[in-house]
Amino acid sequence: MGSAFVFLEASLELVPEEIRNHPAVRADARRRGKSPARILLDDSKHHSAMKSLKFREKRGRPDIIHQCLLLLLDSPMKDFEVYVHTINGELIWINRKTRLPRNYNRFVGLMEKLFVERKIVVETTLMEFVDANLRDIVKNKEVLLFREKGETIDFGEMIENDVAICIGAFPHGDFCGETLSELGNFKEISLGTESYTSLYVTSRVLCEYERVRSHKDR
Repeated sequence: MGSAFVFLEASLELVPEEIRNHPAVRADARRRGKSPARILLDDSKHHSAMKSLKFREKRGRPDIIHQCLLLLLDSPMKDFEVYVHTINGELIWINRKTRLPRNYNRFVGLMEKLFVERKIVVETTLMEFVDANLRDIVKNKEVLLFREKGETIDFGEMIENDVAICIGAFPHGDFCGETLSELGNFKEISLGTESYTSLYVTSRVLCEYERVRSHKDR
């Protein structure tokens, strides 16, 4: 049991097969001394190659999940699990003891290794792909989905118990139907009338989580 932060449809993936032969991708891979099949898709480097990709507006931004994870893993609160649900529907479990590289290029290298080896172990397992779906990890928890079209409410009382806090980790667009279906019954919550970045949402929710849980433990 316990609570979980779940980053949904994270813009994190290896370069898909259909664009691996594009000149922009091949040039980037050659510069880094890697196979095009083993580098992360990155809009800043592969923009011209990505034009034909499905859901193109949601892809190629691994910097978003990097920022969100750095913020979350810095929290002194240790009573929640951390999961990353990728744009392709895979699930990654992140050990709370993991010290992620703060340098973005080193983070990219670590994620590329994770996608190839499926697990990162340094004395203990720091992160790994898990054979599960969203339905499995939110089971027996109240699911709070932070979404622009949600209800603007005070959600503090909701996080006193075991919850699955779900935050999108992509730059544009909305959640796909399959993702919402896997979440089952959920409460949609909005932080306001504007469109907010994943990092801002994570920061706001984490601050409230720490406030509520710290008070509860006194």
